[in-house]
Amino acid sequence: MTTVMGIETSCDDTSIAILKGDEGNYSTSPEVLAHLSFSQGEILSKWGGVVPELAARNHLFKLVPLLEECLTKADLKMTDIDLLGVTTHPGLLGPLLTGLNTAKSLSMIHKLPLTPINHLYAHLEAIHLTAPQPYPYLGLLISGGHTMFLLVTGPEDFEVLGSTIDDAAGEAFDKGGKLMGLGYPAGRIIDDFAKKGDAKKYDFPIGLKSSGDANFSFSGLKTSLRTFLTKHPELLKESEQNKYDVCASYQEAIVGALKLKTKYAQKLCKEKMGKNLPIVVGGGVACNSRIREMLKESYKEVLFVEPKFCTDNGAMIANYALRTKNAAIPFPESLYLDAKGRFINKTELMNKYKWKGAKK
Repeated sequence: MTTVMGIETSCDDTSIAILKGDEGNYSTSPEVLAHLSFSQGEILSKWGGVVPELAARNHLFKLVPLLEECLTKADLKMTDIDLLGVTTHPGLLGPLLTGLNTAKSLSMIHKLPLTPINHLYAHLEAIHLTAPQPYPYLGLLISGGHTMFLLVTGPEDFEVLGSTIDDAAGEAFDKGGKLMGLGYPAGRIIDDFAKKGDAKKYDFPIGLKSSGDANFSFSGLKTSLRTFLTKHPELLKESEQNKYDVCASYQEAIVGALKLKTKYAQKLCKEKMGKNLPIVVGGGVACNSRIREMLKESYKEVLFVEPKFCTDNGAMIANYALRTKNAAIPFPESLYLDAKGRFINKTELMNKYKWKGAKK
């Protein structure tokens, strides 16, 4: 059995977890010995979004207390840890480097191997924390910074089938919420308000609706909402019901895009694998109740990552480090690891559609 510590600081959530599992045994879920997180949502709400420098500083304040508490909760010492996993990409560089440097320090002090983790892959593979899923599967990642489809044929075998060319679904929720004055983060607020509203009351567009592929675009939806609110400046103030209806209609456009593009992603899977694949849905936005309802209604075999493992968290990092132990970098080579902010080149995707805003 291998005991793994996972560290996640890619954005505004500071999270550490300790798992124990059998390396190479993919038929059972690892045991979560300790899992603690700190969200900066309330701290960052006054700025209406994530401020990288502030996020990095808050990670610095919280990492050591979380580390100590995790070890206490698991009744372990650092000498009991066999492997470290840390998010190195993609994400905000300041926050990433804060977590990475913490992991490097632990690697140096305790001579531990360190696995660099792509936390997008970890989001999908988090399905194995509660419900081991055989390969291959179609992964739908929906988060604040990324929305994409991946064909997953093994723990280290991921192929991008489609991605957003601009904003992610999570950004569409947060930016839409900001336009409506709902506060940050807005995804959960819109989800709750939408349950009381009429999703057919207003018509908002689906980006790249006729592209015939698995790529997304949400920036036009945000612009459409801004234009709508400019034309109807008093609408949200007139009644709470109006606010609920706008939230429901806006959310339904996001949900409609996910439903439509999943059809094209499944088509690509069938062309490549000869059959439709089970769909695994992960990422913070996968907690949205309407998205879960729609995908279950529309597709035969859909599995969702457990909500507590959907947002950025240390458990998914430790889990993925355990599943990819061969990728671990031994000390002292581990000290040369670096962080990387980007995963998808959106400029190239924009140019594919001759997007006017794309930089040449």
